[in-house]
Amino acid sequence: MTSLKNKRIIIKLGTSTLTCGMNHLNRAHMLEIVRTVSKLIEQKAQVILVSSGAIAAGREFLGYPELPKDVRYKQMLASVGQVKLIEEWEKLFSIYDLKVGQILITRADLDSRERYLNARDTLFAMLEMGVIPIINENDTVSTAQIEIGDNDTLAAIVGRSIQADLIILLTDIDGLFTADPHKDPNGKLIPLVEEITPEIMK
Repeated sequence: MTSLKNKRIIIKLGTSTLTCGMNHLNRAHMLEIVRTVSKLIEQKAQVILVSSGAIAAGREFLGYPELPKDVRYKQMLASVGQVKLIEEWEKLFSIYDLKVGQILITRADLDSRERYLNARDTLFAMLEMGVIPIINENDTVSTAQIEIGDNDTLAAIVGRSIQADLIILLTDIDGLFTADPHKDPNGKLIPLVEEITPEIMK
């Protein structure tokens, strides 16, 4: 088996992965993820989580309120939920005597070289101290001009910044499609991308 010692692994967790399609965080499923991460760390891998789920956690904590579709309410749910989400991760990882830390990022942080390097150096310091970084986009302050867009993109950007050895995207989508399968029934799965061609980029 290939040694995982000092290998940097980023695991991106979508909201659907953390809720299993329900309207609340699925703690049992999250614990399975934590158990898997603990096994990787036992093998001396360095693991970073890019975790969605703050808005879902906020809705759950506030009792699923009926809210206007105004961005400020989404940001309010993210603000409340980010606290609850990180609390859940902290509780679950503590079962395995593992510690976590939170990093919230916006596009502006990545566009500023100084802030980008600060975030990267913080990640390195956390990994050096055996702390599992849990990263999310800072939805509380994100606007259309500064949002990253999705955590798949965030995972890729973080992976490039720390020269990750592996990025794993846990999602309810089977892979890369020729079109969004939720919107276009003719979208077909591309099982293997051997070369990034102009068609693939589209």
